[in-house]
Amino acid sequence: MDEREKVDPLRELGERLDKARQSRQPAREAPQEGTSKALALGLRVGLELVVAVVVAVFIGWALDRWLGTRPWGMISLFFLGVAAGMVNVYRTVTGMGMAMGYRRDRKAGTAAPLDKTDKDWDED
Repeated sequence: MDEREKVDPLRELGERLDKARQSRQPAREAPQEGTSKALALGLRVGLELVVAVVVAVFIGWALDRWLGTRPWGMISLFFLGVAAGMVNVYRTVTGMGMAMGYRRDRKAGTAAPLDKTDKDWDED
């Protein structure tokens, strides 16, 4: 027996694995793209709201300790953090957080690049 007639054990293993994968049904289907996008947007909105409030409360707590004005700084910055979080949520949901140079296309409801023929174009 020479080398050409030898059976490659790795090739046999690969063929058996391919056959087993084809016969096995997938246990779970991948989530739909729309569901993933909606979940990502929901998590982003919730996280932005919570982070805005937590950061504002921490800054209020630090100002109260530094100035000795307990609890007024923390209370006032709590409400300021809630307002900032709501503004972030509004901007995220309406799409106002788009990249520079883009505006919402009024007809299609999508983002479109600005060009020099637009009346919104600002010449410096």
